[in-house]
Amino acid sequence: MLGKRVVAAIIDIVILAVVFFLMSAVFGDAESDTSDGASFSANLDGLPALVYFLLVIGYYIAAEFYLGATPGKKAMGLKVVSDSGPLTIGAVILRNVLRIVDGLPIFYLVGFICAAVRPDNKRIGDIVAKTSVVAA
Repeated sequence: MLGKRVVAAIIDIVILAVVFFLMSAVFGDAESDTSDGASFSANLDGLPALVYFLLVIGYYIAAEFYLGATPGKKAMGLKVVSDSGPLTIGAVILRNVLRIVDGLPIFYLVGFICAAVRPDNKRIGDIVAKTSVVAA
């Protein structure tokens, strides 16, 4: 299950990276180095950065609450459920706000280690929100 969660997270990150690069091209600073053609940089700051941050949080919350899973989780045959009763918007918001902690220090290291050592593969957000990621 942990491997599927990792692949699902990568899919979601790729989707959000595409949104980031599109927003950078329109509202920020996106450029490639034409001397070697291999370098690319993108940057958002100010209001566009805030909008992107809100889109990221909204992506996870809306997908999990209304669809039961993000596109990455759907692709991997996973869904988010409550450990007791119906999934509530409060639980979904809590598990997703705690992505900030799970994401520390880099690349979701805290969340990955937490999920890897637990038999139920729960990251901190799932533990606190009393949710689980299960096979759909």
